[in-house]
Amino acid sequence: MTTCRICHNGHGNRQFRVREMHLGIGDEFTYFECSRCGCLQIQQFPEDLEKYYPSDYYAYRVSGPSIRFPTKGVSALRARIIVKILSRHHFFKKHGFGRWVAERSSVSSAYPYWVRHQKTNLKLRSNSAILDVGCGTGTLLLDLHELGFRNLLGVDPFLKRDISYSSGIKILKRDLSQLSGHFDFVMLHHSFEHMPDPASTLKVLHALVKPRHYLLVRIPVAGSWAWREYGVNWVQLDAPRHFFLHTTDSMKILAKECHFELSEVLYDASGFAHAGSEMYRKNIPLTDRRSPWARSGANHLFSSEAMAHFTNLDAKLNERKEADQAGFYLYRP
Repeated sequence: MTTCRICHNGHGNRQFRVREMHLGIGDEFTYFECSRCGCLQIQQFPEDLEKYYPSDYYAYRVSGPSIRFPTKGVSALRARIIVKILSRHHFFKKHGFGRWVAERSSVSSAYPYWVRHQKTNLKLRSNSAILDVGCGTGTLLLDLHELGFRNLLGVDPFLKRDISYSSGIKILKRDLSQLSGHFDFVMLHHSFEHMPDPASTLKVLHALVKPRHYLLVRIPVAGSWAWREYGVNWVQLDAPRHFFLHTTDSMKILAKECHFELSEVLYDASGFAHAGSEMYRKNIPLTDRRSPWARSGANHLFSSEAMAHFTNLDAKLNERKEADQAGFYLYRP
């Protein structure tokens, strides 16, 4: 089957053979690129996915928050005051007192890029109901709790069991279709590309997002500089775990079909694709012990100068909207 599942185009679609390289298994899969909307997608879904999501897969390692503010002294008091100001004046609202404080505070750098730099006013306060879909063990939610958010829920069907943190955060082992309720903000951070039916998923998400609120979908972006440069060695293809690699055009089609409005696209690549893709060119798996992301932290493959070059390259590609990773802010009217 080479008919696009997004725009239903069946003409001129190009096929590619892509290897599993994250784990170094090497199995090959056929992907095709739609000649109309540009979406890259796997031709046939694997029957056994468990093989490609081992028990030590990075998303399911239990860890604490990556953000740590001071706990004592004047610095701790200053951080708590700034977080409280931001929560009362909407976190990083485009205009107003909260934005003024954020721009003058080093504390603001601890907030995720997709909160700090977007033009869209997410209208988030400390008690806003936030849902993270496909969150793994919930590291991002733990970070948001450190930053002052208090009404947080995560869901991931591939967990071994539910997780309850002492902070009150709950991570549910549950399919998205099993959730109910309404949320001020729903987010998917690099989980949407793992889902086999994007349109049906967005329709379920539409029912969970409160009217006049937002859904954030952060995903790899096809048609990017990295895809053109690396082709089947592009690390973000991540066969066979990534079923769909969308373009802005394919996301616009999905958004319209599912009654969302595409409010903003924020490119946020940070150098990962270049290092990972260069490894794949050399037939080195991402989990190799010499990798920059190995648990040992050895990084025998790239110098600090090379890693800085990759980061700077992505900063330029982000500005030109040619980077291979972006957040799509979808508004529910």
